[in-house]
Amino acid sequence: MNTQQLRSLSFITLLLVASVTLFFVSCEKSGVSEEEYQTQYRREAQLINVYDNGIAPLNSLFIAETRQLEQTVVAFKNAPTIANLKASQDQWTAVLQVWKRAELYNLGDIEDSFIHFEINRWPSNTETIDGFINGNATINESFVTGNGSSSKGISAMEYLLFSGENDQATLESFTTAENANRRADYLVALSQNLIVKAEQLEQLWVDFKPTFTSALQSGLSGSQNQLANAMVTLSEQIVIKKLGTPLGEANGGEVEVQSLENYRSKNSLISIKENVIELEKVFTGSYKEQSIKSGFNDFLVNVGAVSISNDIEASFANVTSKLNAISGTLESELVNNSAGVLELQEALNELEVLIKVDMSNAIGATVTVNSNDGD
Repeated sequence: MNTQQLRSLSFITLLLVASVTLFFVSCEKSGVSEEEYQTQYRREAQLINVYDNGIAPLNSLFIAETRQLEQTVVAFKNAPTIANLKASQDQWTAVLQVWKRAELYNLGDIEDSFIHFEINRWPSNTETIDGFINGNATINESFVTGNGSSSKGISAMEYLLFSGENDQATLESFTTAENANRRADYLVALSQNLIVKAEQLEQLWVDFKPTFTSALQSGLSGSQNQLANAMVTLSEQIVIKKLGTPLGEANGGEVEVQSLENYRSKNSLISIKENVIELEKVFTGSYKEQSIKSGFNDFLVNVGAVSISNDIEASFANVTSKLNAISGTLESELVNNSAGVLELQEALNELEVLIKVDMSNAIGATVTVNSNDGD
């Protein structure tokens, strides 16, 4: 190697050393180590993935489905037939399924707004709803807006659309029963209010997105920490409220079918399945085939907690297996095979503990108690 080549090589080496030194100096000046910088980089990738491929598409789909629901129930009001009732019930179920995915993302400014309670507060206060229907006030979307969350939203619509012992009895409540017309008016007003809330939710997220995707710090104010807490909150709700109460944990073991979240429509199993699907998507970051997958499992691998990541993936597979093992509805399974429901709850409880304790500790998340309530 000649003198000129040696000088060139030395110059390139000096440039590389200088670049690396400047990187570390820059990190140190901003108070961020190289390790923390890499951690924040991965957090940002995860949060952008969650918003762009999870939250935003769900919000758009939720608006589309609620708009279709309004059209369907208006058609039912104008022509109250069994066919139109079934169409309304089916479209309501489509709305429910989308919402059960979006239900997970109740955090930050969204949680503080209480809009999730406005969209789906359960159980509904059916006495209050009946009081409105049997009253004299003009029923429209503005009237519904002024009411408490327990008398509107998805749950309230379920009460009206599945109120009878069968479809014929439900149809009669909209045709021949006392105040049948006002009942139809209330159903339409509920659907219109749901569109308003769906659009408000989307705007809340649009406004919150910059904060959500840039809050990369550790601790309670960090978005990754809040997302982990949202996973804990939802998994606890499924174990304790959505399954534990129906199994009779609060009354000495007496099964309570009417404590299932969607017992009227017999969609309680579907609701839990959709919850679990979204929980797993957040964990793996796998929202769609063409997107970059960045989830909590990546963080576990990066901190050397590969076994915890594997345990959680295995737990999700076990929960899915228990869900698929239930043939028919959760309502019928609770009566005919409560042991199967208990096995499902146990599998979900294992998943909850893995998320709440093992995952949160491994990634340094702080788990908090959720005390938000409705009305």
